[in-house]
Amino acid sequence: MKKKLALTFFVVALVLLGLAVAVGFIGKEKGLEYEQRVLSQQTVSSGTIPFKRGEITDRNGTVLAANEAVYNLILDPSVINSNENILEPTLNLLVECYGYDRGELEELLAENPNSQYIRYTLRMSEEERNKFLERKEEINNNLKIKDKIEGVWFETEYKRIYPYSTLACDLIGFASKDGASGSYGVEQYYNDELAGTFGRTYRYINEDSDAEQVTRDAVDGNTIVSTIDVNLQSIVEEQIKKFNEEVGAKNTAVIIMDPNNGEVLAMASYPYFDLNNPADLSVSGYYSQEEIAAMSAEERLEALNGLWSNYVTQSLYEPGSTAKPLTIAAGLEEGKISPEDSYMCDGGWDYAEGKRINCHNLSGHGLLDVEGAIVESCNDALIQIGQQIGTDVFCKYQPVFGLGSKTGIDLPGEEDGILKKKEEMSEIDLVTNSFGQNFNATVIQMAAAHCSLINGGYYYTPHVVKEILRPDGSVVKSVDKTLVRKTVSETTSDFLKKSMLAMVDNQRPWSTAIPGYEIGGKTGTAEKQPRSDRKYVVSFTSFLPVSDPEYFMMVVIDEPNVEDQSTGGHATNLTRSLWEAVIPYLNLFPTRSTGEEQESTQEPLPEGVGTPGNGEGQEGAESPGEGENPGGAGEPGEGENPEGNGNPGEGENPEGAGEPVEAENPEGAGDPEGGGNPEGGAVNGENPPEGENGAYNNGIFQGDFE
Repeated sequence: MKKKLALTFFVVALVLLGLAVAVGFIGKEKGLEYEQRVLSQQTVSSGTIPFKRGEITDRNGTVLAANEAVYNLILDPSVINSNENILEPTLNLLVECYGYDRGELEELLAENPNSQYIRYTLRMSEEERNKFLERKEEINNNLKIKDKIEGVWFETEYKRIYPYSTLACDLIGFASKDGASGSYGVEQYYNDELAGTFGRTYRYINEDSDAEQVTRDAVDGNTIVSTIDVNLQSIVEEQIKKFNEEVGAKNTAVIIMDPNNGEVLAMASYPYFDLNNPADLSVSGYYSQEEIAAMSAEERLEALNGLWSNYVTQSLYEPGSTAKPLTIAAGLEEGKISPEDSYMCDGGWDYAEGKRINCHNLSGHGLLDVEGAIVESCNDALIQIGQQIGTDVFCKYQPVFGLGSKTGIDLPGEEDGILKKKEEMSEIDLVTNSFGQNFNATVIQMAAAHCSLINGGYYYTPHVVKEILRPDGSVVKSVDKTLVRKTVSETTSDFLKKSMLAMVDNQRPWSTAIPGYEIGGKTGTAEKQPRSDRKYVVSFTSFLPVSDPEYFMMVVIDEPNVEDQSTGGHATNLTRSLWEAVIPYLNLFPTRSTGEEQESTQEPLPEGVGTPGNGEGQEGAESPGEGENPGGAGEPGEGENPEGNGNPGEGENPEGAGEPVEAENPEGAGDPEGGGNPEGGAVNGENPPEGENGAYNNGIFQGDFE
């Protein structure tokens, strides 16, 4: 017996040892796998903890994009179905508070009896959530009844909200419902900073059969402090809205910058949209309800993409005469021209038999120096300057001024622009490019280039963000000015500022000049392709004070809603309205006498004769208006007519299309509202013969050149 017992013990011990070895081997080789299986089987539920997307503020801390807590109603059928004293009262309360279909709820619970997580209603308000919770507490605390409300809870999420609705919509952009991604504007460009990290909770039964929970907290996104001033932005948008109520246009864009560091202080365009409901096409009134209803799905998507895009950074246009200071700057820097050089304007330039590029003053400005070429915005003089500096210098300086490539502004989707390559540039390309025609740029490119012209020649990268802050307020990054290159010398910059001040001081009848303030500027009017459509982009760049520029503004109006888009002084008028509203807010003090209007730097001509004044009846390829009329009507006058025709009276036509009083107008077109013909150059109601002064021949180009 003893031997048998010993043998049995030995066999059992050997088996146990074998099992121990096997368990040890399994634990070593596959322990992690089995542990994960056990934990997964023990897990009761898991949930997501939402993060707060970072806020976007203006430069002074005013919140432009924030978050609002919303709540998802969650059903737990495993709890609700566990007891009749829970099922009936819980269903009753859901129907009472929210009007749910009881039959639908019963069917859902029956089909998913063991489920612990069903998201039934999404994004409820706090008020809606509290309505249920207050009644739940009241019922559950009533000891006189057995009813208990269980199995219903609320999951917190955050909804992106924009307190100012449409304000700065192009610049801000909008975020997805869960805040995980942004579209357009700062929301898209800085998405990695704004988006946080979701947290998670795990509920499971441990090895002792006790319920436990593990929580990984969410990480909130960083705050973006923009460079814009919400009050300045509001002023700009108010003036744009007023303009579009009175006149209207396909697009209207305004940008205000600090020329000394590249900060964008305001950026807006029309049409706008509601950041809280970006898919609503009707907000700005640009589309009528009838037009929206008639759109196909593809047309609606195209309209929305157009609405959401930023005209300042994502649209190309021919800049027209706002490019003339760049051409002159290149010539001065390379010593190809000097301020004392003079140019004879006889009204245009013949480049082939029967083909001519017109100046807006078809009778010619006569002899002009370089400053006079800017003041008069003379195409003929700029053509001669372009030829004088040559293709090599011209093509060298376009990229120096940032044309043809992205500025690097911290906004998505920026366009490059389109330039003619040096090896492909013909004589006619050089000629037309010299006054801003036949190449494409963006508004931000032209704005950044002009800022370098007036700040002493320093090209800074434009930017819309000033700081990035952590949720606790500590600084992640400060965005300082970024100097890219030197464009021109101080001497050239001073000359151009003085010339553009003279241009504004001589504007008539539509003037940007404000008594007491040194405002420099340049008009621009570009005839769009195809030229025969007579559609225009009118613009105006301006800055103050000229002696030490602190603020730069650019206004661009694409296809004003008027019969003759190049006339009317629209960009000039809007620019003046903006400065009149902005100057008091910025608390800028006068830097020159306010006792009387600034005197013109031009010598007066005899009464009844229009001076060649600061006027472009048409800029680049434009009809009379926005100051330049290279291809047609528009008589110059004392001062510029940046937008078109006007009747200053007393026999003068200061802006290019005034109607003479009791005198002939040897310089061009009469006032269309006073009987003149802006396309034919009427004098006392009569039109000159085709081809004479005042005759408009398909824009700037006479002949078949496009």
